[in-house]
Parts: sequence; structure tokens; C-alpha cells
Amino acid sequence: MTHVLRDGDVVGRYGGEEFGIILPGMPLAHARIVAERIRATVMARDIKKRGDMGSLGRITISIGVAQFRKGEKLDALVERADACLYAAKRAGRNRVVSEDDPEFRHERSETR
Repeated sequence: MTHVLRDGDVVGRYGGEEFGIILPGMPLAHARIVAERIRATVMARDIKKRGDMGSLGRITISIGVAQFRKGEKLDALVERADACLYAAKRAGRNRVVSEDDPEFRHERSETR
């Protein structure tokens, strides 16, 4: 992930298998491009075992992208990003879904 990010961007583990990435000042459309680059970079790597360095093969990731809205609480942002992540998983995994994508908007309208 760090090969794709800028100085000042922040990566942290969020839960067991999830990561959060903060891209300060980046518009949603650009954040989606960064997420797609991360997805493609991860998918292209051959994962090795720690002990004997044997191949575990390739892995895929699903990514949800949301943008902070002025005045909102952090929980609301995380909730939207998480909803985008699960929309990506339901849409077939190994993809990026942002809050302006049809997959996300469709799911949000069904849950209301």
C-alpha cells in the first residue's frame, strides 16, 4: 500500500482483517483511483510464507471508499466506508466501491 500513497497519507489496521487509509485533501474520485491502484498492486503480488518462503499464491482485496463530510462525526464516515466495502464484497469481491458508485447507491436505497 505504501508504494501507492503520498507523504502525509495514513495507513492503520482497523479490526482483524481491515485497514483504514486516510488521504487528506484528496477528492473522492482521486481516492477511488488510489484504491484501485492498491487493489491491483496487491493482486499482482505472490504472497510468501514467513518460514520457508513457499508460495501462498495471490490474494485479492475488496475496498470501500468514502469521503469525510464537513461537520460529520468520524463514526458516520467509517460507517459509509464499511458499507461500501460490503457492497464491493456482495458485488463479487476483488473490487473497489465508493459512495458515488451505483452498487453503493442501490444498496443504500434498498436498506432505507
